[in-house]
Amino acid sequence: MRKMSRRIVVDASVARSAGSTEHPASVASRQFLQEMLAICHRVVMTDEIEQEWKRHRSGFATSWLATMRSKGKVVTVAPVDQEVLLAAVHASELEPRQRTDVEKDCLLVTAAWAADNLVASNDDKVRRLLRQLAANSPEVGRVVWVNPTASEETPVEWLRGGARTEQKRTLGYVPRPRNR
Repeated sequence: MRKMSRRIVVDASVARSAGSTEHPASVASRQFLQEMLAICHRVVMTDEIEQEWKRHRSGFATSWLATMRSKGKVVTVAPVDQEVLLAAVHASELEPRQRTDVEKDCLLVTAAWAADNLVASNDDKVRRLLRQLAANSPEVGRVVWVNPTASEETPVEWLRGGARTEQKRTLGYVPRPRNR
C-alpha cells in the first residue's frame, strides 16, 4: 500500500520549539518533524514563511529542513491572494490586537490554500481567532490546523494515518451539542 504524501505548512513556531532540550514541547515538535520526514509528507514554503523560519528555527529544524530539501520534499508555493482572509478579518468582531495577530499569520492560511489546506502550528491563540472567522468564511473553515505539541490531538498518529482532512481538525468544526 502506497503511503499518502501530503503538503503541510509548518509554522515557524514548530521550528523554534523543535530544539534539543527535553522540554515536552521541544520533544513533541521534533517528533512531529521527524515523522513528516519518515512518512514522505512534504513541507510547504513561501518566501515569507521561509524568512520566518530563518529568524526563528532551532538547530534541529535547520538540519531537518536541509534534509527535506535534499530529498526533494520542500514544496515552494505562491500564496493565494490574502484578500478573502483580510476581508473576513475586517468584517469580524475581533479586537484590533486580535486582528493584528491574525493578519501576522495570514501567510500560513494562504499557503495552506495553495497546497493541501493543512497547517501545523503551536499557536493555539491564532487558531482560536481563526475559528471565530471560520464561522463566516468557508475558505478559512476548511483549513486543517494541527498542534504538534498537543498530545490530545494525536499529531504523530495523524501524520501516520496520511494527514487526512478530518472534519474535527478543521478551523470550521463546530461540535454538535450532546443530546441529554
